[in-house]
Amino acid sequence: MKKSLIIITFIIVIITALGIITNWIDSARVGTNNEPKYCIKSISEDGRKITYWGLGYKVIRYVGVSPNEPYQNNIGVKIGNWFMKYELPIDSEYNKEKDISINSIDDFYNTELTKNNDIRNLGKQYNSFDAQKDKCFVIGAMVHNDYLYNEFMENYKNKKTSFIRVAQNTVEGDLILTDILYYEKTDKLYIVIDSTRDKFMAEEDRKVNLKEFEKMTEYKYQNNLYWILYNGEINDEKFKSEDVFVITTIN
Repeated sequence: MKKSLIIITFIIVIITALGIITNWIDSARVGTNNEPKYCIKSISEDGRKITYWGLGYKVIRYVGVSPNEPYQNNIGVKIGNWFMKYELPIDSEYNKEKDISINSIDDFYNTELTKNNDIRNLGKQYNSFDAQKDKCFVIGAMVHNDYLYNEFMENYKNKKTSFIRVAQNTVEGDLILTDILYYEKTDKLYIVIDSTRDKFMAEEDRKVNLKEFEKMTEYKYQNNLYWILYNGEINDEKFKSEDVFVITTIN
């Protein structure tokens, strides 16, 4: 009698435990709109992706699909033709911004601060009035949004990633845009210069260019104060070299 009671109790405990685990797994699967939290919706033309859910991760078996594919966008462990993906919090450091090295204009506009500010998306008729409304640091007969300059310089001083767009007209009145990014992960400054609206520049020079610099400062040269980016050390002899980029005259 006692033996039967123990067996029955054991079975009840197992069933209860399985029910709790099942409910937990089911609740972990569901994301917004009752969709599976980890579901891979895309299906390759040359094969199928079969997804299994587990406790805090998913295991995917690739049928007729290269098992290397998930490594481009997911974190996990490859086990033969299986790939175990771990769940990451949405606000985790990895998800906020992967270790991006900035080697191209595309890289420049792939950081948290710049990804919605691609300078290449602005129209040809974009002007200084548009830049003022868009909260750019506009330099001209009058200066607009100069607080952005102060914030950017303060962030740079504190080694904090920061972004600013500078808009200024040429002598002839054509708009030049300069995007400046201080990137704390590399402790470097990157600038994208858009000269495509400068009608007095040679057509082959009307481009969007990326440059990289080590340092930034305000520098006095021949009685004028300049905002500059530079590499190495700065002095009057080096001021007009390729290692120095003058953003604007301050005074």
